[in-house]
This record gives sequence, structure tokens and C-alpha cells, in this order.
Amino acid sequence: MFNHILGDVVQAFHFDLAIVNRGLVVCLTSIFIIVSNGIDFVDETRWVAKTKRTFGMRQACHLLCLLAVLGCCGCIDGPMFQLKRLNPVIQNEWKKDRERGPVYSQRVEEMRLVKERFRYMPSEEQLKWINTINGVIEKESSPELRREAVLALGEVVERPEATGTIINLAKDKNDKVRLEVSKVLKKYPSPETTKALLALAAADTSQSVRLAATESLGMHRSDEVKQFLSKQLNDRSPAMQYHASLALKDFTGKDFKGDVSLWKRYLAGEEVEPPTASLAESMQSYIPFLR
Repeated sequence: MFNHILGDVVQAFHFDLAIVNRGLVVCLTSIFIIVSNGIDFVDETRWVAKTKRTFGMRQACHLLCLLAVLGCCGCIDGPMFQLKRLNPVIQNEWKKDRERGPVYSQRVEEMRLVKERFRYMPSEEQLKWINTINGVIEKESSPELRREAVLALGEVVERPEATGTIINLAKDKNDKVRLEVSKVLKKYPSPETTKALLALAAADTSQSVRLAATESLGMHRSDEVKQFLSKQLNDRSPAMQYHASLALKDFTGKDFKGDVSLWKRYLAGEEVEPPTASLAESMQSYIPFLR
């Protein structure tokens, strides 16, 4: 009810929305100052006797007023940014944004919807959406939306039109886009995707991307990949050694429980028996929700 009344007042008197918004901040800040100082206007004797309680009251008032200011003002999100939904000024601004065209949140939701339905589309419709997404990526400045585009195209990664775009995004300037590329390319082994993963695993600036690309190479069975994974077992990073062992598990079908020394002996041609499973691992194999 309050939202509608304030919105009507703003429109009736043609107030500038920015001024109204600043006015709300000033009012709340004034209340904050008055309440903070008002607590000091107590009898001196009582204040001395109840210092701890007064201090607690003051801190509580400070916190409540500060949260109100952060929640209602338009220029600060604050820890309770969802309170913006109660601010009629912000609601009016959001409405204007939606009238101009799809806003960021709508575009993300649309990309996720396409991802969910990609597999069930006819071939012609898939191609149409792939071309649409390719056009979006060329102009898109948001790394999050480009990441969502990679996830969507990953559903049809076997199509050449999608594969080419995903491989090109392996050179994206944002780490999280390249990270999704590393995970998506695991699904579709081919000479082109293997080459892209090897480049990411060997030279990417982000360790997270290198680790993900290394693990994804386990599904790309070639002599070059085997040599690379064998080399990564000697890396100084324990994390890289572990992800290389995970990749080799997919590559060979063997499971040496992440034991790097056993993997080295196996790759050297020795007969190596897999270690016996621990009690916890045995229980995990029988109880689905522990997996």
C-alpha cells in the first residue's frame, strides 16, 4: 500500500526520482543520528549504573538504523539488498529498464531455458539457436552471460557450429569462462577439442583452469595426452598430480586411489595391483547417498 501511495505522490507532483531517493536516505540518516544521540540524554547517575545496558542499546539502534539505510537507499546494496524490492523508487527504475528491453536477469534465465531444451529441439531449431547464441557472444561484455552460453552450447557440443564457438572461448579473457570451456570439452573428444584442452592444461594463467583441463583430458585418449598426463605426475603441485591421476583413471580404466608412485610404475610398464579399498570406500560403494 505504501509503495502505491508514494509512487502516486511522485507522479502527481512530478518529483525527480533521484531527489526522492536522496531524501529517503537523508531522513533515515537523520533518524539514525537522533536516536544515537538521544540515548545519551539520560540521567547521569542512571547512565553510570547501567553503562553496559546503555552501550548494548546504542549498538542495537546503530545496527538497526544502518541496516534500514543500506536496505532502502538506491546507491548502496548493503547486506540486505533484497530490501530494494520494497523501495518504490527502485521498483520504478526497474520497470523502466524492462520497458527498454530484456534486462540482465531475464537474459540469463533465457539462456538457461535454452540449455534445458537444446537436446529436445529439432536439428533446424538447434542450428537457429546456435547462431543466435554465437551472435550474442560476439557482442556480450558480461563474462557471466558468456559462461552461461558455454553451458548451453555444451548440450550440443558435437555439432561443429557449437564446437567452434566453444573452442574460440578457450581464449576468453575471463577465468570462469575458460573454466567452463575446460569442463564442457570433456564431453566431446576430437583432434580439435584435444588440442584446445592441451593448450589450456599446459599454459593457462589460472591454476583452476589448468586443473580442470587436465582432468578433462582423461576422456581424450591419444598418445599425446598419455605423455602429457604422465609428465603432470611429476609436477610440483600436489593438486596437479591428483588431477592427472583422476584423468589417468578415466584414460586407462585403472584406479590406484590417487597414489602417484603406483601410477608412475604402471605407466613405466610394471605390473601393479590396485590397492585394496578402505572400509569407508567400501561402505560408500554400497550406500548411494555417500557417493
